[in-house]
Amino acid sequence: MAAYVALYRKYRPQGFADVIGQGHVTETLAREVQSGKVAHAYLFAGPRGTGKTTTARILAKALNCTDRRPDGEPCNACASCAGITSGSSMDVIELDAASHNKVEDVRDIRANVGTVASVGGARRVYILDEAHMLSRAAANALLKTLEEPPEHAHFVLATTEPYKLPDTIRSRAQRFDFHPIGSEVLIDHLDRVATAEAMKADHEGLALIARHAAGSARDALGLLEQVAALGGGRVDPAGVARALGLAGDDAYERLVRAVASQDAVAGLTLVADLASGGTDLRRFIADGLELFRGMFLTQYAPNVAEIVDDSAERISMWRELSRVLGPSDVLRCIDRLGDALADLREGREERLVVELTVLRLCRPEAADDVAAVVARVDRLEERLRRLQGVHLAEGTEAQGRQPAPPSAAPRPLILEQQSAAEIEGASPHGATGNAEPAPSKQGQPAQSSPEDDPPGDLSIESVSACWPAVAGRLREVAGARRFALFQEARPVAVEAGAVILEVPANLPFHLSQLQEDDALNAIIVTALGDAMGGRVALKYRAGEPLSATSATPEPGRVPDKDSLVESGEGAIDAVALMTDLLDGEVVE
Repeated sequence: MAAYVALYRKYRPQGFADVIGQGHVTETLAREVQSGKVAHAYLFAGPRGTGKTTTARILAKALNCTDRRPDGEPCNACASCAGITSGSSMDVIELDAASHNKVEDVRDIRANVGTVASVGGARRVYILDEAHMLSRAAANALLKTLEEPPEHAHFVLATTEPYKLPDTIRSRAQRFDFHPIGSEVLIDHLDRVATAEAMKADHEGLALIARHAAGSARDALGLLEQVAALGGGRVDPAGVARALGLAGDDAYERLVRAVASQDAVAGLTLVADLASGGTDLRRFIADGLELFRGMFLTQYAPNVAEIVDDSAERISMWRELSRVLGPSDVLRCIDRLGDALADLREGREERLVVELTVLRLCRPEAADDVAAVVARVDRLEERLRRLQGVHLAEGTEAQGRQPAPPSAAPRPLILEQQSAAEIEGASPHGATGNAEPAPSKQGQPAQSSPEDDPPGDLSIESVSACWPAVAGRLREVAGARRFALFQEARPVAVEAGAVILEVPANLPFHLSQLQEDDALNAIIVTALGDAMGGRVALKYRAGEPLSATSATPEPGRVPDKDSLVESGEGAIDAVALMTDLLDGEVVE
């Protein structure tokens, strides 16, 4: 009975055309072999499982093939090709630089380079795998041989981390970068292998394997072999998830919605369900990081399908979930999940790290970093925008209709305690600008409460008494620009249940901005109604202009231009004042 051979070895490419996803490398090498212009040293750099060592062996075959095809491909039938395929050829020497990284090992290579090949006209090829593991002394010892080897010797250095090689090594070799294999190419390759092995594989299962192989053909074939063994020759998404300990798409949707609603209980329940179901929590964090990356890309790049190498179904899921969370929340989740992945790699308690991460995602106030603060500020701004949108929609609906009695207005809202859901289902009470409250819909009587009625003591005296508290509340939530406009308005009268605010006539810009800022007026009405204990309305009008004699600039505030007057007799001489204070003299 023949020994079993792993799939990645059984289906290893034997020619340049068989290497998948690296056409820019294999086509160039085939043409160099065909034209006889082969470099003395090559540097193959790229992720694991992308074909670096395999391509080096095919190059050695092509150089030593006695019946090479016109396009530069080896025949794979001659004695030289058969020896290289079986690993018995004396003309191909493979060394693991991780275990042959000393100066003595390089000296042995230099001694062997001078020896002739096994047969006349053959080429000797040295393949150094993991070349970045060479010590600096060993790399320096290899320099001279690498730069001027004998005519029959060629070097191929394969590495996953080319930046660790000295510049002197890299400058002496012709470099080829191997790219991660695309998903569609990898799926087609897996489908051919599965068909050849009589496996029952569907496209979704192969796509899931290709996604978790991260562009590595060797990893993809290993996963295919594992899933097929577990499923008795069947490869489907359920089998892949079971074999790899993956969480389903519904788990990530639950996570996103728990973060959006700040539901820590739902988030921790999700972690408990995953742990009890045998899900690999470390892989859950890694896949969650990939999910939020996709959501981030869909929020900022309309052409996300051209940026990522993923299926249309997955991109559609990203788009749907990206509407649930704002960009700042998505970036915060990416940072948190990245930190959690680093903690897990350090060997910390797996479930505890995941639970703490999910808790911080769902409750930003549990974290004190800048990202959490920005997320909370963005959430407040979104609530204000929704409040403004509700009021604008209500104002549009109320146009052309008679205003309802005061008792029909909705009850006041407490800004600090209302949630996003409450904002969507409620509208700001009172009027903004010079508008009146909207009537109840379809003539139905409004449900009133004590807070819906005007305050019992609504007078200019009571409004003036609570005005400092209203101003203090506005300072906290309205923002610097809006509060600067609000400072110019003063309550002067109460007419028909509405508080009249006057803005000096010489500040028309302030007056127009206050009348048009529906969001600010909604906040003012809410704060004033809460302070007065009932529903109030709001109106603006122009008051007396500020005169030069009556206007007294507040301390620390630059006076208005109109309040500046020409200085006459008795004006201060600035030069004399400075000379007297500093005990100086005027120099021409």
